[in-house]
Amino acid sequence: MNPGTPTRKIIVLALGSDGDINPMIAIATQLQMQGRKVEFLASGYFEERVNQAGLDFCPVGDRSLYERALKQKDVWHPYNAFKAMWKIMSESIPITYEVLKSRYAPGDLVVGTSLALAARMLQEKSGAKFVSVHLQPSITISAYTPPVGPPGALPKGLPLPLKQLYVNMLDRFLLDAACRDDLNRFRQTIGLPPIKSIFTKWIHSPDLVIMAWPEWFAPPQPDWPENSLCTAFPVFEHGSTAEISEETAAFLKAGSAPIIFTAGSAMAQGAEHFSCAAEALRNQPLRGIFVCKFRETLPSNLPPNIHHSSYEPFDKLFPLASAVQHHGGIGTSIQAMLAGKPQLVTPFAHDQFDNAVRLEELGIAKTMRTKNSNLWRRKLMNLLANPKTQVACEQIKNRLLSDGRPIETITNQILRLE
Repeated sequence: MNPGTPTRKIIVLALGSDGDINPMIAIATQLQMQGRKVEFLASGYFEERVNQAGLDFCPVGDRSLYERALKQKDVWHPYNAFKAMWKIMSESIPITYEVLKSRYAPGDLVVGTSLALAARMLQEKSGAKFVSVHLQPSITISAYTPPVGPPGALPKGLPLPLKQLYVNMLDRFLLDAACRDDLNRFRQTIGLPPIKSIFTKWIHSPDLVIMAWPEWFAPPQPDWPENSLCTAFPVFEHGSTAEISEETAAFLKAGSAPIIFTAGSAMAQGAEHFSCAAEALRNQPLRGIFVCKFRETLPSNLPPNIHHSSYEPFDKLFPLASAVQHHGGIGTSIQAMLAGKPQLVTPFAHDQFDNAVRLEELGIAKTMRTKNSNLWRRKLMNLLANPKTQVACEQIKNRLLSDGRPIETITNQILRLE
């Protein structure tokens, strides 16, 4: 370490699925490359991946807790998802807080994802400096651009007071209704006062809020936190830590560029999704690769034009595809944009509806809410044949490539708090 370099530790608390963990690994790695001592806290499920990145890892619960969460069906229900997710989170908050508290020392800097509520409470309790890193625009819950949910987007011409009323109702009757009592009970045990508007206001750190996307994807709004700033997407690259499997490489070489189908790394209830995808390609000249770690959710006998892989690095696979069909998770969406591929998005829950609308407005994607194989096939073929879509995909890819070094931009902003 160079003389004069701060010796304090940076604790990165990353909670969520692969789309949340991977960019935080990239950020933590860059912080370490800039001479900082970094400790990475996440579910024990991600231990091997964090170790491969060369980061010091501290588990927040063992992998069984994460695997149990994957099996909770309502986590992916369009209307019940937040309540189901909160039930899991509320059980783990005491564990997360105790682990974080045990690792923190005065002077440490804490960086956390949107769900790092324990870090926000540690900030209140001990005065820790804390940076919120939000990876998807829907977490901002702005009255000017309310997040899109299962019913669809609000009318664009709706007056601001009505949009504010909608956000207030969302806050009070959905978000706070699910989480406020549980969180306040825990806060009382650690000597903190009760709060409200948890996900609309409180989760944003008073120190710094990084909106980890470019302004052209989600422009800043007047009701965003004053200390927030847009950067660009923190693109995760596997480098030499992962390669396309030999079986998938052989399938790629055996024919035309396939369509990649994925329902997300945490989707253990994707049977209908992949059944619809299989029917969309059955007896068609199109080829497909199903990327899914839950083999039991796939049809038992896939036709020869479909290959299954339990895992592939998307940053290396997507550039070899013709299109990507996915759930609308922000990590998958970014990798498809960076590969310059058209996207068919079938959102399940959470931020996926909002991401899908943003992708469609860019002219690079179409959205499907129903599991209809004939419609999927037609949409995919239209995406592949539409020259305007191809041009838009290339333009967005070039925009991303021109964003410079987004990981470095993010870490430089974090280090301003030193």
